[in-house]
Amino acid sequence: MSPRTTAVALPAPEARIQSIARAKAILDVLASGDGGWILLRDIAAGTGLAKTTAFNLTTALVEVGLVEHNPAQGSYRLGVELIAYGRAVERRTDLLGFMRPYLVKLCAVTRETVNLALPCPMDVIIVESLEGSQSLRITSYAGTRASYHSTACGRALLAYGTDATRRQVLGFHPLVPLTPHTTIDPDRLDAILAQCRQRGFVEEVEENEEGAACVGAALLDGKGDAVAAVSIAGPLTRMGPETRERVGRLLVETLEEARQALLTAPHH
Repeated sequence: MSPRTTAVALPAPEARIQSIARAKAILDVLASGDGGWILLRDIAAGTGLAKTTAFNLTTALVEVGLVEHNPAQGSYRLGVELIAYGRAVERRTDLLGFMRPYLVKLCAVTRETVNLALPCPMDVIIVESLEGSQSLRITSYAGTRASYHSTACGRALLAYGTDATRRQVLGFHPLVPLTPHTTIDPDRLDAILAQCRQRGFVEEVEENEEGAACVGAALLDGKGDAVAAVSIAGPLTRMGPETRERVGRLLVETLEEARQALLTAPHH
């Protein structure tokens, strides 16, 4: 007679997603600032979690090596185990190194700030940012995160994602208006994303930052999926409708050139 097995009840999908989202929020708080030690009460405040919930999740992250704990101070910081994950991604594709010449070219031609963004489950991460040469320019920093709904790079990535991905991102929680001009209606955003697929680029005007405008386009792989997005941002005084149209066409042309080079690169 074979031994009897006991079925293990797994949490419902919604509960698992919520736990992952909360763990990610903790990691985001620990990654903010200089990445130093952060007290538990500040983690709870930064994530909006109850202190007990924050403690339980942070302790679980400590146990798997993603977070380090200083018992004497009751503080936490990111664990070195994360370096291994970062190196694994770098080995998979040196997309940043590949794209840098194209980013430099766009920055030189437009003299505006150019960003390279990669998709994450619930937001995007800016992995490279080149500031423009204008005296008045938009400042951005590599390593920062941006929302899908209010940024050009986020919209460009979302436009070429699956329907399920769009529903997940736009319906996971109420969309936050970052300025009085931010589009937060999912139907309106769907229309903006459809227009992006038609034109090849997408705009946002004062939706992420007042007084600024941005144009973004996606870098597509051989299957037509977005692997990255590039955006160009500047003060609205310089980024009027005609300029945004011109910048959009330049982005589409440059990223198609990059796409063709990526498809024929040795590692592909």
